[in-house]
Amino acid sequence: MPITIKMPITLKSYLKMQVDTPKMYLVSILNENYVSWEFCMRILMDVFHKNLEDAKAIAHEIVTNGEGFCGGYMLEIAETKAEFVEAQAKKEGFTLICLVEEI
Repeated sequence: MPITIKMPITLKSYLKMQVDTPKMYLVSILNENYVSWEFCMRILMDVFHKNLEDAKAIAHEIVTNGEGFCGGYMLEIAETKAEFVEAQAKKEGFTLICLVEEI
């Protein structure tokens, strides 16, 4: 005769364990002084995978208002993208920083 063991776990708590999503972080570019339109467009399309229309809108915000939101990612991805953008900006002579904030 097989022995069955009843577990004191509910379906709701089991599902919560299975679909618990990681925290998301928002990456934004802050333009401290000057950054070219071309640099913004290239970064937005290549690093953040924005289409042409979205890249234009975000680049406009960065160039005119000094800040543009690039997307939401898991922490490691957000930090990697931010570090790459800052390094590339420094290499090309632009002073900008990326901000990574928990959503």
